[in-house]
Amino acid sequence: MIDEDIKTVIVGLLLVIAGFTVFQAFFADRIVEPFSELGILGPEKKIGDYPRELDVGEEFDLYLYLGNHMGSVQYYRVYVKQGSRDLNVSDTEPYGAPVLTSYDKVLVDESNVTMPIVLSIPEPGLNTRLVFEMHRFNPDLGDWEYHERWNQLWLNVTETG
Repeated sequence: MIDEDIKTVIVGLLLVIAGFTVFQAFFADRIVEPFSELGILGPEKKIGDYPRELDVGEEFDLYLYLGNHMGSVQYYRVYVKQGSRDLNVSDTEPYGAPVLTSYDKVLVDESNVTMPIVLSIPEPGLNTRLVFEMHRFNPDLGDWEYHERWNQLWLNVTETG
């Protein structure tokens, strides 16, 4: 015969395993914490090999990385803006600098893309802040909304001639 204490432990373990199995089956398709990803990679598709010194109008290559883990298809737009160290970037409000260009991408849930981009800076500046700002289309509003994700590069852009 099996001791009463051992029976209790075995039944307890079986209940925990059964509970865990039911929990996993019930919540398997739920997104616990939806999020999006925004990344900037240098010309060699690496973090950190960014240009630092440029001439006005000089073209340079980067890679834009976007990831969707929001639980549904998302339509993203990334604005590229040129600013300065005097204007801070906010997590809640769009950066108040002029837009140089933008990139749009639709991503299904649990997908990502790394796409090449070519940029040039039209204005000279010491410690120019190049801001990449993520927006997403909100179908309820019928408009774009700031998605509170951004990256930046610091550049020195000089006028030649």
